Amino acid sequence: MNSQVDLVVIGDSIEGSAIIRKVANGRPSIKIAFISKNFRSVTTRDFLNVEYIKETVIYTDYKNRLFGIYLANGDRIYCTHLVIATGLAYAPFTVGNRVLPDTFNNVSDIPKIAKNLPALVIGNNGAAAKLALQVAKKYKQVYLCTNSFALTDITPTVNKKINSTDNVLVLPNASIIKFHAQKGKLASVELDNYSTVTCSAVFVKTAASPETDFVSNIIDKSKTKHLVTDDKGQSTLVPKCFAIGNCVLKNSSKLQKEIIDSILSDFKEDSK
Repeated sequence: MNSQVDLVVIGDSIEGSAIIRKVANGRPSIKIAFISKNFRSVTTRDFLNVEYIKETVIYTDYKNRLFGIYLANGDRIYCTHLVIATGLAYAPFTVGNRVLPDTFNNVSDIPKIAKNLPALVIGNNGAAAKLALQVAKKYKQVYLCTNSFALTDITPTVNKKINSTDNVLVLPNASIIKFHAQKGKLASVELDNYSTVTCSAVFVKTAASPETDFVSNIIDKSKTKHLVTDDKGQSTLVPKCFAIGNCVLKNSSKLQKEIIDSILSDFKEDSK
């Protein structure tokens, strides 16, 4: 099914949600499509001029001053203004060719709090350490499994908290070789130098890259896949295409206002 709106915002980020609120309030006549694989950052869905679409974007093109947004379900949405506000994509952790069950990237992904059960956090960076501290508030015991001898990219404050949190144990230079399940649920993980660790869930915070492949042909990208924009958050390749948040190379608090002001200035209210 094909449809056309004035503005499309892709990605569930705080910045994207803020742009939706400001534009929807500032210009109620603008037709907006908000596309995301989930809507965790959305605080309200009360805007009548916003269509919320839970779907994956696979490709984007630009022809005759219109952006074409191709969705995984086969639908296409066309618009004159586009905002990319996607976050970071974490590759699923696998053992062999199988994706590990009960694997999450964030605490908000936990389907049910299991306070009396242990959990495993995989990663050797500061983000993994911070996640371990969050998980420790919900789980009885947390094992922070790293593939190096020490955590990298970690601030002294976070490192101090890791060392002082009783239910967080760092397992350095440990690789996962096998996982075990009971009755379809994750029960334990076998490490190459720590025998077997009992756990009910695994959280992954390994290397991540921005979700930007679907706009490769309309916005320049850096070697890290971050989108390259001008000082106002706009693509240098096509007009009326903006990017903000973790997907851009240089993000700032000023970008949000610049993007909102630019969009609102292009859509004047009909004179009464």
